[in-house]
Amino acid sequence: MRITKTALDKLAYSRSNNSADYRWDDTLRGFGVRVYPSGRKSFVVAYRTNAGTKRFLTIGDYGTFTLAQARDIARQHLAAARVGGDPQADKQQRRAEMRFSELAERFLEYAEAQGKRSLRDDRQRLRDHVLPMLGSMRLSDVKLRHLQTLQSQIAAKTSNATSNRCLAMAKRIFSLAVQWELLPQSPARSLKLLKESAPRDIALSPDQCRALLAACDADANPHVAALFKLALFTGRRIGELLNARWTQFNPARKTLEVPQTKAGEPQTIYLNPAALEVLETLPRVEGNQHIIAGGKKGAPLNYYRRAWFRILKRAGLQYFPPHGLRHSFASMLVADGVPLETVGALLGHKSSVTTRRYAHHRPEHLFAASQRLAEVIDLNSARDKKVAIEGK
Repeated sequence: MRITKTALDKLAYSRSNNSADYRWDDTLRGFGVRVYPSGRKSFVVAYRTNAGTKRFLTIGDYGTFTLAQARDIARQHLAAARVGGDPQADKQQRRAEMRFSELAERFLEYAEAQGKRSLRDDRQRLRDHVLPMLGSMRLSDVKLRHLQTLQSQIAAKTSNATSNRCLAMAKRIFSLAVQWELLPQSPARSLKLLKESAPRDIALSPDQCRALLAACDADANPHVAALFKLALFTGRRIGELLNARWTQFNPARKTLEVPQTKAGEPQTIYLNPAALEVLETLPRVEGNQHIIAGGKKGAPLNYYRRAWFRILKRAGLQYFPPHGLRHSFASMLVADGVPLETVGALLGHKSSVTTRRYAHHRPEHLFAASQRLAEVIDLNSARDKKVAIEGK
């Protein structure tokens, strides 16, 4: 029969015992329709492989595809079969192809084995930003345009900096997929990261600090309060405090040992009286060695960013990232005349260059230091010599 729309609409199941009922087109050999007892109709293609094996490939249901669409797809499959292809095998291979969510899980396992320090952040970025869009996609389906859309969406919801961290991670994931021979090339190879604004130099006033501390004390979760108070009192990174354990706290020496830091080396946090009081009054959670304990057994606090929004709102402060507490700690000490080298040591900076960004917080000290040039040269004596020379 010649398969037309009119013929399709009139087709009815004509077999018995649920046996297959195929109707073949007499103008495109290998293209047909399967009619089911329920009245459902599916477009199919029949062809032979190079080895002579007969294959049936279902294109899709009538209604999902129009007759014209199905006929075009059938032509493509039949043309591929004529030159040695096997569309049915290709379809099965596609079904077995890894999805991005599986690749992401493999990446996390690899990163954990490598001891990646930002693993916690990577999990959060995948969960909150990347997987909702890419998770269900097969690897070969992910194109540059998808990544660019993801980039724009994250930037619109958060910031260019957050978007860049997420897409830099995605680029790394796809590079590993190429390395593991899961993809011939990375769809992110040409992706350019967004321009980031200069980091804000947070310097809280004493009144703002007091408002923030009061907001922490008013929070129902004492571990949330402890996290942000310790960040303000010690200037240490949020990740270091979240990973800190009670076994690393030495109340006699007033220290907290950090075995792993961003600098890649163990460091000591020196606790001032305010930080020491936070630790000594913080309740311990049975079965959880983390100082900043979370709701999950044995795990540190999770979703701390949500708590941070809550604290800022209660304190009446405009949003700034929790890392701003570290900046504020450094800014206040430098403005009070503490040497940059000392501030850098408290922050755990490996290089003094990193600490120099805070130099502008002590302009009076820098100005006084610059005045010493006049003393070194003894400008008054120089002027006297000039007068003497001119007199001659």
